[in-house]
Amino acid sequence: MGQVDMNKSILLVDDVRMHIEIEKDFLKFNTLDILTAKDGLEALNIVKTRRPDLVFMDMQMQYMDGATACRAIKDDASLLNTPVVLITAMGNDESKKTCYLAGCDYLLTKPLDRDVFLNVARMFMPSIDRRVKRVSAKIDCSVRCQDEMVSGHLSNLGSGGAFVVTDYSPIPGSIVQISFSLPDEAIIVCPGRIVWENRMESKSSTGFGIKFSLMAKEAKTSLDRFLESVHTDDAQR
Repeated sequence: MGQVDMNKSILLVDDVRMHIEIEKDFLKFNTLDILTAKDGLEALNIVKTRRPDLVFMDMQMQYMDGATACRAIKDDASLLNTPVVLITAMGNDESKKTCYLAGCDYLLTKPLDRDVFLNVARMFMPSIDRRVKRVSAKIDCSVRCQDEMVSGHLSNLGSGGAFVVTDYSPIPGSIVQISFSLPDEAIIVCPGRIVWENRMESKSSTGFGIKFSLMAKEAKTSLDRFLESVHTDDAQR
Protein backbone atom coordinates (compact mmCIF):
# COMPACT_ATOMS: atom_id res chain seq x y z
CA MET A 1 0.00 0.00 0.00
CA GLY A 2 1.17 3.55 -0.73
CA GLN A 3 1.86 6.11 1.95
CA VAL A 4 -1.23 7.97 3.08
CA ASP A 5 -1.00 11.77 2.72
CA MET A 6 -1.77 13.13 6.15
CA ASN A 7 -1.15 16.78 5.27
CA LYS A 8 -3.74 19.26 6.40
CA SER A 9 -5.33 21.35 3.67
CA ILE A 10 -6.50 24.95 3.34
CA LEU A 11 -8.76 26.30 0.61
CA LEU A 12 -8.10 29.85 -0.59
CA VAL A 13 -10.90 31.46 -2.58
CA ASP A 14 -10.69 34.74 -4.51
CA ASP A 15 -11.41 35.83 -8.07
CA VAL A 16 -8.24 37.98 -8.07
CA ARG A 17 -5.21 35.75 -8.50
CA MET A 18 -2.88 38.23 -6.83
CA HIS A 19 -4.81 37.93 -3.55
CA ILE A 20 -4.52 34.15 -3.61
CA GLU A 21 -0.78 34.40 -4.25
CA ILE A 22 -0.40 36.75 -1.26
CA GLU A 23 -2.20 34.27 1.00
CA LYS A 24 -0.13 31.39 -0.36
CA ASP A 25 3.01 33.37 0.44
CA PHE A 26 1.80 33.80 4.04
CA LEU A 27 1.60 30.00 4.31
CA LYS A 28 4.71 29.09 2.34
CA PHE A 29 6.71 27.74 5.27
CA ASN A 30 3.95 25.33 6.35
CA THR A 31 3.54 21.73 5.21
CA LEU A 32 0.03 22.03 3.82
CA ASP A 33 -1.98 21.15 0.77
CA ILE A 34 -3.06 24.51 -0.63
CA LEU A 35 -6.29 24.32 -2.63
CA THR A 36 -7.58 27.31 -4.60
CA ALA A 37 -10.85 28.39 -6.20
CA LYS A 38 -11.85 31.47 -8.19
CA ASP A 39 -15.48 31.76 -7.08
CA GLY A 40 -17.95 30.52 -4.48
CA LEU A 41 -19.42 27.82 -6.70
CA GLU A 42 -16.04 26.24 -7.38
CA ALA A 43 -15.19 26.57 -3.68
CA LEU A 44 -18.38 24.78 -2.65
CA ASN A 45 -17.58 21.87 -4.97
CA ILE A 46 -14.03 21.62 -3.57
CA VAL A 47 -15.30 21.64 0.01
CA LYS A 48 -17.67 18.78 -0.84
CA THR A 49 -15.05 16.67 -2.59
CA ARG A 50 -11.77 17.52 -0.84
CA ARG A 51 -12.99 18.39 2.68
CA PRO A 52 -10.35 21.07 3.50
CA ASP A 53 -9.53 21.73 7.15
CA LEU A 54 -10.00 25.49 6.76
CA VAL A 55 -11.39 27.92 4.16
CA PHE A 56 -10.39 31.54 3.55
CA MET A 57 -12.95 33.02 1.14
CA ASP A 58 -13.43 36.46 -0.37
CA MET A 59 -16.88 38.04 -0.18
CA GLN A 60 -17.13 39.80 -3.54
CA MET A 61 -16.96 37.29 -6.40
CA GLN A 62 -18.88 36.47 -9.56
CA TYR A 63 -21.08 33.38 -10.05
CA MET A 64 -21.43 32.84 -6.30
CA ASP A 65 -20.27 35.30 -3.64
CA GLY A 66 -18.48 34.26 -0.48
CA ALA A 67 -21.44 34.71 1.87
CA THR A 68 -23.69 32.54 -0.30
CA ALA A 69 -21.06 29.81 -0.53
CA CYS A 70 -20.46 29.97 3.22
CA ARG A 71 -24.19 29.67 3.91
CA ALA A 72 -24.37 26.61 1.63
CA ILE A 73 -21.48 25.01 3.53
CA LYS A 74 -23.02 25.68 6.93
CA ASP A 75 -26.45 24.44 5.77
CA ASP A 76 -24.96 21.05 4.80
CA ALA A 77 -24.88 18.77 7.84
CA SER A 78 -21.82 16.95 6.49
CA LEU A 79 -19.88 20.19 5.97
CA LEU A 80 -21.02 22.59 8.68
CA ASN A 81 -18.01 21.92 10.91
CA THR A 82 -15.66 23.23 8.19
CA PRO A 83 -14.26 26.54 9.49
CA VAL A 84 -14.88 29.38 7.03
CA VAL A 85 -13.11 32.74 7.31
CA LEU A 86 -14.71 35.36 5.08
CA ILE A 87 -12.63 38.25 3.74
CA THR A 88 -14.11 41.59 2.73
CA ALA A 89 -12.75 44.87 1.43
CA MET A 90 -15.62 46.66 3.15
CA GLY A 91 -15.48 46.58 6.93
CA ASN A 92 -18.81 48.35 7.45
CA ASP A 93 -21.57 47.08 9.73
CA GLU A 94 -23.68 45.84 6.82
CA SER A 95 -20.95 43.62 5.40
CA LYS A 96 -20.15 42.29 8.88
CA LYS A 97 -23.82 41.42 9.42
CA THR A 98 -23.95 39.65 6.05
CA CYS A 99 -20.88 37.59 6.90
CA TYR A 100 -22.08 36.45 10.29
CA LEU A 101 -25.60 35.71 9.05
CA ALA A 102 -23.91 33.42 6.55
CA GLY A 103 -22.50 31.49 9.51
CA CYS A 104 -18.83 32.32 8.99
CA ASP A 105 -16.42 31.52 11.80
CA TYR A 106 -14.36 34.69 11.46
CA LEU A 107 -14.20 37.87 9.38
CA LEU A 108 -11.06 39.56 8.01
CA THR A 109 -10.80 42.83 6.11
CA LYS A 110 -8.44 43.73 3.29
CA PRO A 111 -5.65 44.56 2.96
CA LEU A 112 -4.60 41.40 4.77
CA ASP A 113 -1.89 41.52 7.40
CA ARG A 114 0.36 38.45 7.50
CA ASP A 115 0.48 38.16 11.29
CA VAL A 116 -3.28 38.59 11.67
CA PHE A 117 -3.95 36.08 8.86
CA LEU A 118 -1.71 33.44 10.47
CA ASN A 119 -3.05 34.09 13.97
CA VAL A 120 -6.59 33.51 12.70
CA ALA A 121 -5.46 30.36 10.88
CA ARG A 122 -3.97 29.06 14.14
CA MET A 123 -7.33 29.49 15.87
CA PHE A 124 -8.60 26.62 13.73
CA MET A 125 -5.33 24.83 12.90
CA PRO A 126 -2.89 25.15 15.84
CA SER A 127 -0.13 23.49 13.83
CA ILE A 128 0.15 26.54 11.58
CA ASP A 129 3.63 28.04 11.91
CA ARG A 130 3.49 31.83 12.31
CA ARG A 131 7.24 32.26 12.36
CA VAL A 132 9.20 33.56 9.43
CA LYS A 133 12.02 31.10 8.79
CA ARG A 134 15.36 32.62 9.62
CA VAL A 135 18.92 31.81 8.69
CA SER A 136 22.15 32.05 10.65
CA ALA A 137 24.24 34.82 9.20
CA LYS A 138 27.11 37.17 9.95
CA ILE A 139 26.42 40.17 7.78
CA ASP A 140 27.81 43.58 8.68
CA CYS A 141 25.17 46.23 9.16
CA SER A 142 24.65 49.83 10.22
CA VAL A 143 21.69 51.07 12.23
CA ARG A 144 20.78 54.73 12.55
CA CYS A 145 19.23 55.27 15.98
CA GLN A 146 18.01 58.86 16.15
CA ASP A 147 21.19 60.88 15.43
CA GLU A 148 23.64 58.06 16.19
CA MET A 149 25.00 55.52 13.68
CA VAL A 150 25.57 52.10 15.26
CA SER A 151 27.71 49.34 13.72
CA GLY A 152 27.14 45.63 14.24
CA HIS A 153 26.32 42.46 12.38
CA LEU A 154 23.24 40.35 11.76
CA SER A 155 23.30 36.91 13.35
CA ASN A 156 19.73 35.80 12.68
CA LEU A 157 18.05 37.06 9.51
CA GLY A 158 14.53 36.59 8.19
CA SER A 159 12.27 38.38 5.73
CA GLY A 160 10.57 40.24 8.57
CA GLY A 161 13.50 41.15 10.79
CA ALA A 162 16.86 40.25 12.27
CA PHE A 163 18.95 40.12 15.44
CA VAL A 164 21.68 42.76 15.47
CA VAL A 165 24.79 41.86 17.45
CA THR A 166 26.16 45.05 19.02
CA ASP A 167 27.07 46.57 22.38
CA TYR A 168 24.70 49.47 21.78
CA SER A 169 21.60 49.59 24.02
CA PRO A 170 18.57 51.05 22.21
CA ILE A 171 15.19 51.84 23.69
CA PRO A 172 12.68 49.06 22.85
CA GLY A 173 10.05 50.44 20.49
CA SER A 174 12.45 52.93 18.90
CA ILE A 175 12.14 53.56 15.17
CA VAL A 176 15.47 53.12 13.39
CA GLN A 177 16.90 52.66 9.91
CA ILE A 178 19.00 49.62 9.08
CA SER A 179 21.28 49.05 6.11
CA PHE A 180 23.27 45.99 5.04
CA SER A 181 24.57 44.28 1.92
CA LEU A 182 23.72 40.71 0.92
CA PRO A 183 26.36 38.33 -0.49
CA ASP A 184 25.09 39.06 -4.03
CA GLU A 185 25.86 42.76 -3.32
CA ALA A 186 22.18 43.76 -3.14
CA ILE A 187 21.90 46.65 -0.69
CA ILE A 188 19.03 46.63 1.81
CA VAL A 189 18.02 49.90 3.43
CA CYS A 190 14.74 50.14 5.33
CA PRO A 191 13.09 51.48 8.46
CA GLY A 192 12.54 49.19 11.41
CA ARG A 193 11.45 49.04 15.02
CA ILE A 194 13.39 47.70 18.01
CA VAL A 195 11.23 44.86 19.35
CA TRP A 196 13.47 43.38 22.05
CA GLU A 197 16.91 43.64 23.62
CA ASN A 198 19.27 40.94 24.87
CA ARG A 199 21.67 41.92 27.65
CA MET A 200 21.79 38.61 29.54
CA GLU A 201 25.36 37.79 30.58
CA SER A 202 24.70 34.07 30.10
CA LYS A 203 24.16 34.60 26.38
CA SER A 204 27.06 34.70 23.97
CA SER A 205 25.67 37.58 21.93
CA THR A 206 24.32 40.91 23.08
CA GLY A 207 22.24 43.13 20.88
CA PHE A 208 18.65 43.73 19.85
CA GLY A 209 15.90 42.37 17.64
CA ILE A 210 14.62 44.59 14.86
CA LYS A 211 11.41 44.22 12.86
CA PHE A 212 11.63 45.52 9.28
CA SER A 213 8.93 47.83 7.94
CA LEU A 214 8.15 49.56 4.64
CA MET A 215 10.88 47.65 2.80
CA ALA A 216 11.02 48.52 -0.90
CA LYS A 217 9.75 45.83 -3.25
CA GLU A 218 13.12 45.38 -4.97
CA ALA A 219 14.91 45.02 -1.64
CA LYS A 220 12.34 42.50 -0.34
CA THR A 221 12.69 40.45 -3.52
CA SER A 222 16.48 40.37 -3.09
CA LEU A 223 16.21 39.41 0.59
CA ASP A 224 13.63 36.68 -0.09
CA ARG A 225 15.81 35.29 -2.89
CA PHE A 226 18.81 35.14 -0.57
CA LEU A 227 16.85 33.44 2.23
CA GLU A 228 15.38 30.92 -0.20
CA SER A 229 18.84 30.07 -1.55
CA VAL A 230 20.13 29.41 1.97
CA HIS A 231 17.11 27.25 2.83
CA THR A 232 17.61 25.28 -0.40
CA ASP A 233 21.33 24.74 0.31
CA ASP A 234 20.56 23.57 3.86
CA ALA A 235 17.90 21.15 2.61
CA GLN A 236 20.32 19.59 0.11
CA ARG A 237 23.05 18.94 2.68
